[in-house]
Amino acid sequence: MTFAVARSDGATAVLTIAGELDISNIDQLAAAVEPVIEARPDRLVVNVGGLRFADSSAIALWVRWAADVEVELRDPPAILRQVITRMGLAGKLALK
Repeated sequence: MTFAVARSDGATAVLTIAGELDISNIDQLAAAVEPVIEARPDRLVVNVGGLRFADSSAIALWVRWAADVEVELRDPPAILRQVITRMGLAGKLALK
């Protein structure tokens, strides 16, 4: 898994994730993004178009973030979009 965090403006943070995100590396991502969440941006855009795989720990992390900031999941692969929608989380994670 690779990721990059950037601020596009004072109100929006952008996180881009690629590769495979699962229980083996979720803590690394969570630790890197924690300071961004603590800064309380209005919105966190999570670009997941480059993800080949994401397990339930990834979805749980995004839901946890959504409790503190507005989360927009951008360009999710079809299977991830389907899983999130069937879980009833499409609104909470603002699928785009």
